[in-house]
Amino acid sequence: MKKKGKLLLLLVMVFLLAGCGKTPQEESGYTVYYVDPAGTRLMESNYVPSAQTFDELMEELIDEMQQPPATGFVSALQGNVSVEGYERGIDALRIDFSKEYYDLGNTEEVLLRAAVVKTFSQIPGVTKVMITVEQDQLCDAQGQPVPAMDADSFIDTKEGGINSYLYAKLALYFSNEDGTQLVKEVRNLHYSSNMVLERVVIEQLIEGPAEDGKAVLSDSTKIQSVSIKKGICTVNFDSEVNKEPSESTVDPQTALYAIVDSISETCDEITGVRFEIEGESDVKFRQTVDLDQTFTMDRSYIEEEELETQTALTETEVPESGTERAANASGEENGEASPETWGETEA
Repeated sequence: MKKKGKLLLLLVMVFLLAGCGKTPQEESGYTVYYVDPAGTRLMESNYVPSAQTFDELMEELIDEMQQPPATGFVSALQGNVSVEGYERGIDALRIDFSKEYYDLGNTEEVLLRAAVVKTFSQIPGVTKVMITVEQDQLCDAQGQPVPAMDADSFIDTKEGGINSYLYAKLALYFSNEDGTQLVKEVRNLHYSSNMVLERVVIEQLIEGPAEDGKAVLSDSTKIQSVSIKKGICTVNFDSEVNKEPSESTVDPQTALYAIVDSISETCDEITGVRFEIEGESDVKFRQTVDLDQTFTMDRSYIEEEELETQTALTETEVPESGTERAANASGEENGEASPETWGETEA
């Protein structure tokens, strides 16, 4: 009886362990991305692959992207563009397209890029996706290499459609550990030309830091409106902006200047920032700071170490010619970034 009991227990453990080995994708499937018939926004469809290996999974997902599941879905692979191959790096995936990729219009190209990155970055172990065309790293309209991307590199690819996408390097400021100074985080992303860049900056601040630093705004904060007139950006928040982030205590003045300095440094034409809460400017922010004034960039809130680093970078940066940029971005020998550096490449 004891032997039978032990055998039964062993079988139960084997079944439990077998069930724990499945990835979320194996359980619920992948979200494969397409575009709508108008070619203005992304569409989603769930797909559960039967693949047992990485190569089989890649082939299945590529086939799915080329074959829309129903009416109302169109493949993001427009024209004669075809997938020529792929290669997996340490934590990144490179997907190579045919030369027809460069024949795509702006909207078609960015929607394809977004569909590819959002679909394939779901693969376990793949954190970023790099796109190449005939083995050469994809370049934008200005001839600059497009860095490896993740799903968060694309803002508003679904809601409301787009006219075109713009690329931005955001300078975001978050609080240091004691809540009195600011630390900088640079974030690269593509955003819809239908969106105001200043709003994108604030939304990213609400999301909180991805690296060092602490959040300055509660994640429940809502932006009611953003308007720009004669270089002054006016931001209207709901009342949730007066709530401190749940996991950090930040000086109210420091929190405000995180927004002001982030907008001022990222958006070249902004000379000042004004704030409203529920449409009112004659109020105090977190019962401390009078909002009925125009705030301008103030670097005294930025940690000294950050300022020294920024000054050093400015002094050592030497503008490169277009030829030098292309050579530096293309890799040491054959115009291709190596798998070890895919996730680190910057435009």
